[in-house]
Amino acid sequence: EGVDRPKGDQEADHAAAVQAVNARAARYRYRYRCAVLLAVAVTALPSCVTRNSRFVEVDATAEQGDFAGAAETLDRHADKVYHRRDAVLRHLDLGVLYHYAGDYDRSLRELQAAERLIEELFTRSITQIAGTLIVNDTVESYAGEDFEDIYLNVFNAVSYLELADFDAAFVEVRRINTKLNLLADKYVGLAAEYNRAADGNGGFRAGKVRFHNSALARYLSMQLYRSTGDYDGARIDWNYIQDAFADQPVLYDFPLPLDESVLTRPDQARLSVLAFVGRAPLKRAEELTIATFTNRVIVSYAGESDEGLLIPEGLAVVSMPGIEGGYYFVFQMPRMELRGTAVASINVLADGALVGRLDLLESLERVAKETFAARVPIVYLRTVTRAVLKGIAAELAKEGITNAATQSGSVGGALLGIIGSVAADVAIEVSEVADLRTSRYFPSEAHVGEFVLAPGTYTIEVEYVGANGAVLARKHHGAVTVAAGREHLVTSFLFR
Repeated sequence: EGVDRPKGDQEADHAAAVQAVNARAARYRYRYRCAVLLAVAVTALPSCVTRNSRFVEVDATAEQGDFAGAAETLDRHADKVYHRRDAVLRHLDLGVLYHYAGDYDRSLRELQAAERLIEELFTRSITQIAGTLIVNDTVESYAGEDFEDIYLNVFNAVSYLELADFDAAFVEVRRINTKLNLLADKYVGLAAEYNRAADGNGGFRAGKVRFHNSALARYLSMQLYRSTGDYDGARIDWNYIQDAFADQPVLYDFPLPLDESVLTRPDQARLSVLAFVGRAPLKRAEELTIATFTNRVIVSYAGESDEGLLIPEGLAVVSMPGIEGGYYFVFQMPRMELRGTAVASINVLADGALVGRLDLLESLERVAKETFAARVPIVYLRTVTRAVLKGIAAELAKEGITNAATQSGSVGGALLGIIGSVAADVAIEVSEVADLRTSRYFPSEAHVGEFVLAPGTYTIEVEYVGANGAVLARKHHGAVTVAAGREHLVTSFLFR
């Protein structure tokens, strides 16, 4: 991007790059895959099988609604499931599961520990910018995604609401708003630090941040103000909720689920229900190829045909003064893959009778993808720079191995040259795998509804319905006593 060259020249470069990569792939594909499979089988398979089997067990337990059992299982095996570099993930996953289970004190401890680590690791990364241009992200401590850092405070606020600690809940909501206000500046500053680094090349930039106001966070704040009888404060948050929908259509392209009645003091009792459903996005690896030309590199986004050839899907040109032409590398970038929810509608029942339905308030998965996109340009250029530097070093090392083997004149020397050549190729591919770490148990959507009831005690149930009309689950929230002039919040969760 930003290279002023005729389109025909770019297309010719792209065609040459694809042809060269396909030719190289035909020569080395078999050796790549054999070597990678051997490396995985020898070094990674046992630990990966153990780790994934534990998550399968925890996921299945959570899907059955046994969040306490899921949290206890994960906590019991945490040392085997998480690497020491994944401490943030450990605290996030446990914190969310304990919240679902209603163990709010334990949830708060875990999520607050995650928040402290996220802040510490980001601050540390600013002082170690140059090193991240050399070392792959997967060997660094995981510092959390922005959506994780934001929504952990949402769950903390709900925990404090459940514990009737309104002052602490207000603190959590304010932290969300502070983080959102600083989000755009955070990545502008990070890009500037990379450009000041020795190998920054001056090309780092932050993506545009289009999330600055969370309707979910504002709703919780409004709920807090109403609970304390401050309807002037509640009105301010109601205005912010409307602004969130009006100013951020990319995130809120659905109807506003509330109306002005949120600001009235009902003569009877008001029951508010907040339901979280689905599963937050996972990260998947996207494979890209690099072809170097004089003073620039072309990055090809390509799929693979049935014949094993690369099919061009797009390209980008990156200026890189001093780079020689003729090198070809493969590397990976992470992308967010939405998982969504199986829930199509949510009903609220009181004493077995339908009192209303919940509507979508916030898509947490869209926020996750949007905030991730703000960091992608930095990750992209950093990864390309690192792949080129390490790739050229690997090629030079491979040439040295081959020359030494040739000079030896023996069969053993020739075999050593082949093995060394493959090892150098595999090294660049394996060292530039995408960092796919992310938390597993945040929801994908938040739904809300408010209902006026006569004062009294009701058995409250939340019914989750699939697209085919079948009831996926019915969550029982026990006897809830509602009184006139008071706020009552019920939170519900379905991990599907």
